[in-house]
Order: sequence, then C-alpha cells, then structure tokens
Amino acid sequence: MRFLIAVMSIMMFVFAACANGGHATNAVKAESSPVSTAPAVEELPLPSVPSTLTAPEERAAYIVSYFWDAMDFGDTIRSHNQDFMEQNFANYISLFPYTDNAVLATCVSDLLLKAQADEGAYNLLADIADKYLYDPESPMLNEEYYILFLDAITGSDYMDKTRRSKYAYQLEDASKNRQGHKATDFEFVDSKGRRSTLYAAADGHSYRLVIFYDPECEHCEETIEFLKGNQSLKNAVADGKMKVIAVYADGDESVWEGAKGSLPAEWVNSYSPDGAIEGEELYVLRAMPTLYVIAPDNTVALKDPSDRMVVQFIEEALK
Repeated sequence: MRFLIAVMSIMMFVFAACANGGHATNAVKAESSPVSTAPAVEELPLPSVPSTLTAPEERAAYIVSYFWDAMDFGDTIRSHNQDFMEQNFANYISLFPYTDNAVLATCVSDLLLKAQADEGAYNLLADIADKYLYDPESPMLNEEYYILFLDAITGSDYMDKTRRSKYAYQLEDASKNRQGHKATDFEFVDSKGRRSTLYAAADGHSYRLVIFYDPECEHCEETIEFLKGNQSLKNAVADGKMKVIAVYADGDESVWEGAKGSLPAEWVNSYSPDGAIEGEELYVLRAMPTLYVIAPDNTVALKDPSDRMVVQFIEEALK
C-alpha cells in the first residue's frame, strides 16, 4: 500500500506538470487488473523522500536510487524467494518511466553490484529481469530497460561465463533496431510484384507502421483485425501521416499468395524475398506479429509495441 501511495504521489506531480504546460516523459499506459485475493507478498519499505525534492523526476529518481537499501541479498530467505523478489522487482520497474535514463543506468549497475552478495540471488535477479522485461508476453516488456541490466551483467565477470553468454546474445539481439536509432533497411515484394525497400517507402513526412506477420498465425490475425478496424489508424493513413507495410518475413510466396487478399487495399501487402529478413537476422522477430513504427527519417519511433500502443502513439503524436 505504501508503494502504491508513493507512485500515485509521483503521478500526481506528473499530471500537474502536464496541466501547467509541462510534459511527462516515458509515460506508460496503465491497464486495469482484477483485485487479487492471494496473500499479500512482503514489500520492501520505501525510502523517505526529502521534502526539498518536489519535482516528480527528482522524487522518482530518489526512490529508485535507494529502493533496495533495505535489502540484504545475503539473506537468502528473502533473496531466493521468487515471489518476494518478483513483487519488489515489479515495484522497482514501475518507477522507471518517471526517472531519467542516466540515473537508471547507474541504479541498475548499483543493484547488480549489491546482488553479488550471493550468487543464487544474483542469478535469480537476472532471470526475473529477463522474465519481466524481455519475455514477449510480459505486460512490462521493455527492451530499453532490459538493456540496462544486460550491460551491467555482461560488463562484469561475476556471473559464470557459460550462463553469461546467454545475456551477451540477448544484448546483441536487443541492440538491433533500437528505439531512437536508424532502422535496418530491407527489401520486400508487394502484391503487384514490385520490389521496394523500407527506405524507398519513406516520403519525408509519413511514419511507417511495419507489421512483420505470418499469414497462418492466429495472434497475427487478431492484431491485424484490430488495426484494420481502428479509426485513428484509418484516419492517419487517409491523411498521409502513416503508411502501413505488412511483411511476411518468412518469404514463402505460396503461403503469402493464399492470404494476401485479407489485408486492406490501403496497406502495402508484401513478403520478404527469400526470407532475407529472418535468414539474415536483419530484425529479431521473437514473436508474431512484431510491430515497428518508423519515423520519416528512418529512425525507430517504437520497437515491438502492442497494437494499442501503436494507436496511442497515433492519437498523441500524429494529431
């Protein structure tokens, strides 16, 4: 409860700033969840924020910086307790959107250094970060946050080399096509047999929603149906603010041919010739569908967002 109150107070500061013309950065979309009847999991006591810190980002940064001070990772009753560690990790991460990235990098590095008090605790913390921030099905999926953990893990010799190699591989994958960086160009063939590329589809002012999909994927069908019916996306396409490029990355032309009529005529319906997108690992597609929003200058505006995050982006950024 104390944690919830602390987060709510930070959010109130954020909303007040927005109402006065300020901007809250890195905001996350809250989703309602059912009330749990399970026994409450112990939560770490939060640090008391000095009254001199009034800006929301300062208050959040203070809590994040001292969040784990009450935690002794050598106390294996706590540090090896999966439920306890997951609950407190989730609380910790929920403060990240209100904290400057430079502060976060230092905090994550300090946390993993603190966790070196016990090897089992350190490995469990790394596993939980993987589960919450890198699992495609996680509601807290955030590769940018996970990269902070990956940098700290792979930059230290503390973890066993064999185990650490997994995180090094993940860091290599997560570093491809990062948000704010240039997207990798790729070739595609559209429904009229014309060859083009992601960069060639840029016109200097339109964003591009790239949908990597599989025609035989049920979840892809659900996502596409949602996007097809969304009025905000329809308006953005009609107004020339957004192009939609659906790409069957596997490149099996016969499979693609059988399903290509299911997409709107306003979208670019295409496939990757010879499956080069996956075969050459131009993009890491850990689940289908995988969405990207590409800015007019070919930088990645959103990487692997949910369909609803795409709509939120359209409604907020493409007004």
